[in-house]
Amino acid sequence: MQKVIIIGNGAAGTAAAEVIRKNNKDISISIYSDEPYPFYSRIKLPHFLGDEIAQENTYIYRDGWYKENGIEFHPAARIKKIEAAEKYVITETGEKAHYDKLLFATGSANFIPPIKGREKRGFFTLRTIKDVLSIKEYSSKGKNAVLIGGGLLGLEAARGLKVRGLDVTVVEFFSRLLPRQLDEKGAKVLQRLIENIGIKVVLSGESDEVLGKDNVTGLRLKDGRTIECSLIIISAGITPRIELAKEAGIAVNKGIIINERMETSIKNVYAAGDCAEFQGRIYGLWTASSEQGTIAGNNISGVNAIYNGTVPSTTLKIVGIDLTSIGIVNPLSPPSPFEGEGKGEGGFKELIREDGSNGVYKKLVVKEGKIVGAILLGDTKDVRVVSKLIKNGVDVSKYEDNLRDAKFDLKKIA
Repeated sequence: MQKVIIIGNGAAGTAAAEVIRKNNKDISISIYSDEPYPFYSRIKLPHFLGDEIAQENTYIYRDGWYKENGIEFHPAARIKKIEAAEKYVITETGEKAHYDKLLFATGSANFIPPIKGREKRGFFTLRTIKDVLSIKEYSSKGKNAVLIGGGLLGLEAARGLKVRGLDVTVVEFFSRLLPRQLDEKGAKVLQRLIENIGIKVVLSGESDEVLGKDNVTGLRLKDGRTIECSLIIISAGITPRIELAKEAGIAVNKGIIINERMETSIKNVYAAGDCAEFQGRIYGLWTASSEQGTIAGNNISGVNAIYNGTVPSTTLKIVGIDLTSIGIVNPLSPPSPFEGEGKGEGGFKELIREDGSNGVYKKLVVKEGKIVGAILLGDTKDVRVVSKLIKNGVDVSKYEDNLRDAKFDLKKIA
């Protein structure tokens, strides 16, 4: 019987296990996870932080799902070493398990920049259920909190702390919120909406030092500004977890290098999700992890599947604020050289459908007659149809004037 071991119980690892079992009822599947919990949604953690849902409601699958699908689940079982030549994994407790095929779905950790004083009590990352439990316990001791990082998770976590009754300030390194997902106009609209729910926003804020003796009492920025707080959460990007693969002699760069079949540099060893690097890119998105896991699962179980990349699509989940960003959204004036965005070259056109004056901002980005990106802020009813137009590469060139009109029904051309 062929034995497959999956290291990681997140979106990529679970998607791979599902597909392998669907394709083959006889393959032995074992999932090893650092955490003691079944597969849960990291996207829901800010809502758990805000006590809007219980811990159990973050779970996507429970223990019974693994048994029903004939999957051996090893919670709280950290893999310490890979013996690639002998095809063994070794756990932290010294247990050895043989595999025929191995999938790295080790995910990522929060990136923590070298801020002085970050070892003080009250300084947290937000990545796991354990993180949320620690933050919830600590947050009862103070009134003011700072979120370092104005990305999706940072804003959602800020709202979670606001619901818990804390005064919250978001500190963003760039000159606008969500620099990957929004353009300048859209970011200003979002900032107004965020401030309207009582969250302060500080832009162009580079963190310098966490203040306080043993416990956090504030944050000093490099320009001298200080913010009083008793709690700091940092959400400033990710660091792919590649240490195991690197030690096993697998080729890595920023992530574990994979080809279009999710194969690494060692035969029968695959990688998917936040730990994987495809054509120089690490997506760090749930959708990409799930898609890559599906591709890996197919190839592991003998079904040929090719990965062509993922069109980035992200959604902000804050009650009262609807935002979805798809594909290339800021080609003409990106704040930094993000992947997939040009410098105004190549015939990009930005078509504004709503200008944000009423709290709604909509933009389509067109290149060579096809929609390649969109911002839908304040009204996301067209998400499905826009996603379909992008995915199918529909030629919209003859409708260009209509596309600027917010009243034009996009379903007519989908």
